[in-house]
Amino acid sequence: MVYDKVERFLGLEPVYGRIPRIVVVASIFIVAALRGDSRNNLDPILASLGGNHTGNAADYIGASTNSGGSSPSSSSYNCFSNGSLHELALDMFHYSSPPGSKSYTKLKRVLDSNTEFYIDLGGDKGIFTRNTESITRMLRGYGLQKARRVPSYQNNNVTLVETLFTRSPCTIGDEKCRNVPRIFIQTEQYFKPHIYACHESPDCIIIDFAEFNYVKAQHDGIAADLFESFVLLPIMHQNPSRISEYEPPIPVTLSNRTVDISFFGEMTNRRKFFAQEGGKYKESHPGRHVVIQKNHRIAFVAHHYKESKVCLLAHSYNSKSGGEYHRLSEFARFGCVPVMEHFSDRIGLDVYEQCAEAVFENSTNLIGAAADVIAKIDEGLYDGRERRMVDWWKTGVHWERILPTVFG
Repeated sequence: MVYDKVERFLGLEPVYGRIPRIVVVASIFIVAALRGDSRNNLDPILASLGGNHTGNAADYIGASTNSGGSSPSSSSYNCFSNGSLHELALDMFHYSSPPGSKSYTKLKRVLDSNTEFYIDLGGDKGIFTRNTESITRMLRGYGLQKARRVPSYQNNNVTLVETLFTRSPCTIGDEKCRNVPRIFIQTEQYFKPHIYACHESPDCIIIDFAEFNYVKAQHDGIAADLFESFVLLPIMHQNPSRISEYEPPIPVTLSNRTVDISFFGEMTNRRKFFAQEGGKYKESHPGRHVVIQKNHRIAFVAHHYKESKVCLLAHSYNSKSGGEYHRLSEFARFGCVPVMEHFSDRIGLDVYEQCAEAVFENSTNLIGAAADVIAKIDEGLYDGRERRMVDWWKTGVHWERILPTVFG
């Protein structure tokens, strides 16, 4: 097992629990330097960790890869303690913003600026309603109060919490609003001028959901130190989701479900390919149901999630993308098995594989991977897992404890 090798190499007693991969790799290089070990002695251990570890520790920290690495065995952590979504949230924070870092200090400055915050994440059809609730819980946990009214223009006494889609009372691009305390919630996988304006302000911090974006910020061609305004937290997770009212009290046993594969989302050219592959699956599996489409009828979508054995997750435009956590956390609480295109995020992949039963695959074989899972479901090999998955998701992140924990 990878962690046994690491423990033996570091001369440690057995370590129980999940060690963040970044800590493992950095520790290997530090101890090796003290011992005078050659690089040849390190290569077998580094290779077993998965990903690209050529160079030195500084080269690895913050690096991203689209290939799947090794995951700890099922005995390495418990899904409801050190393998929980809450612990994953803390891992993300400490990865981007360890104590003393510039982003840690900047976030603290913004949080301490006022006693009130005004949150408006924008978006259509209430898409960010549940995310708004989570962020509100987090800020209240720090002792801040939610303002009832929209702040006036240039009001520095209320901290704004916004996204790209917010109709702000004092926009970040307005020079007169530059010093209004602000938390910018990054919901997308591209950087608009809002990001750079926030970075340039001493009173604005960016909270992002994806390591992929954080790595882009580290190598940004416009602002070399852009990442110093980024804090990572799973703010795109919905818990509960916006369609939670349709979730059954007890998830349907996987082998009893009537839909093999479902996917709902914008049908970009990449996703149309999966729809075509789904059609081929139906031809080779007569009488089976596959639903891959754009559909905004929540009741229809929820019904199919409830009856699906596999829920697909494919990137919209590019295989090199962060995780689609907003959609994942929406369908996962119905207990279907997530079969997903590889994420470029590395933090938490082992958690999603073990505790959320996620299956990661290349885009060209996504339907093939789904077919393999369905075959196992039909044999009864997955029965009972749907309840464990749903229970894990429902445990969620204890948002009100996040900030007191990291600043405690």
